[in-house]
Amino acid sequence: MDLQQQQQHHLDALLLAALRTAPRRYRLPPLPADAEAAVAGGTDATLAFAIEAARTEKASPATAPSHEAMQALFTRALAQLIREALAPEGGDPAFQAAMLQAQDAQVHEHVQLSRQRAADLRTLRVAVDAIAHPGKLRHEAAGAVRDALVRLHGLAAAGAWPELAQALAQPLAQELRGTGNFGAPLEAIRSSPALQRLVRGSELLRRESVQRYQALCERRGPLAGSDAAAAEGRASAQQGRIAEQAAVEAFREIAGMLNRHRKGAATYRVARGLRTPRGFPGEANKAKEEWDAAIVRGDAGGADLVLLAETKASPAAATSDFPRLLRGLRRLAQARAEAVYAFASADGEQRIAGASLQGLRPIRRLLPPHVIYCCSAPPEALPQPLGAATKAVLLAEPASLVFAQQLARGEAPTHAALAPVWHALATAPRLQAALHQYETAQKARAAMLHPDDLLASVAHCLQRSYAS
Repeated sequence: MDLQQQQQHHLDALLLAALRTAPRRYRLPPLPADAEAAVAGGTDATLAFAIEAARTEKASPATAPSHEAMQALFTRALAQLIREALAPEGGDPAFQAAMLQAQDAQVHEHVQLSRQRAADLRTLRVAVDAIAHPGKLRHEAAGAVRDALVRLHGLAAAGAWPELAQALAQPLAQELRGTGNFGAPLEAIRSSPALQRLVRGSELLRRESVQRYQALCERRGPLAGSDAAAAEGRASAQQGRIAEQAAVEAFREIAGMLNRHRKGAATYRVARGLRTPRGFPGEANKAKEEWDAAIVRGDAGGADLVLLAETKASPAAATSDFPRLLRGLRRLAQARAEAVYAFASADGEQRIAGASLQGLRPIRRLLPPHVIYCCSAPPEALPQPLGAATKAVLLAEPASLVFAQQLARGEAPTHAALAPVWHALATAPRLQAALHQYETAQKARAAMLHPDDLLASVAHCLQRSYAS
């Protein structure tokens, strides 16, 4: 190994040391030590403790706590979670909406029609525009026909579907059928299944149960497609951009510090928004394909990737992202050692050596030491051991909904009725993310650094090394 290679190896080692020793301000606290402490910690702590026991039992049955005791602990805690979710004040509006949908046929029908609504709107408006768009009516002589078409277009634009259906069924439509070439398209609109569904949807919106469902949906957050939802999306995107910019700025400072100490070794540089090349080995299969920020070292002939980061606006966001990140790393690690791969990025094409990419393979669901999450949000005062997504999944289980419906009817079901949820945890694919939720959150947060902490740690390691 020549002097430049030794220097390069030394700087890479210092960077890894800085990553290992940087503070982890977003770590999850440990779970309660035993069942008694879990119960004292509340419903969320008890459920998290029991779920982790179920995961441990599946992974290592010989060392797991008593299955029956954990099942009873879990079902009691889940029963309490359901009661809390049903509370009129401070309950879970999403769960209450789901229960109302399961109970009420009209609400169920409303939800089904809502899923088709966007496509139906496009279908009807295209059909009406074809005969009554203002641009087409410029060539239509003034009179009853033109007025009728203007009215039809106005009703469609306003979403007044019952009124549109009524207008098409009245003598007005008969008059238009006898004029020009309007007969066939008017009949097609009048008999359209899309119009029938929209009319039925408008009728359902006047039902009290559907209005209650809508109110619950509004309580859980802005409705999809609304101005409030669009504003929330813009705010979330802005937070993401701020987090990404903070990470990139820290990376640039780190690359600058490494370059100042490199003494002729290869140059370190930052690459933003690396995108996995088309035709890369392996299957995409819901794997991450774009990487927020990286530090690469070397020339255009084939650089090495020395630091890779995903940025998150909040610590909790990493938990749901973690499985996709692992899949993306496993795919990158399928690179051929002798190959060089051209990654598009916001900083121009980055040609990265396959041997370097092979070092990204996760081991036992742990991220490689040079792959991190970056977050610039303040840490939570008390991180919760049970994620919101896991609670939503448990509440959505059929046995949970039946239990909730019995409670709503004034019955007193026993928590043992929730045993199917416990049994499904270990076997049902739909609950695998819930089963591993604490382990996943723990690993994701252990790999999460604040950009300021990372920068300070790199500066400290470099200063200590070159001062000695």
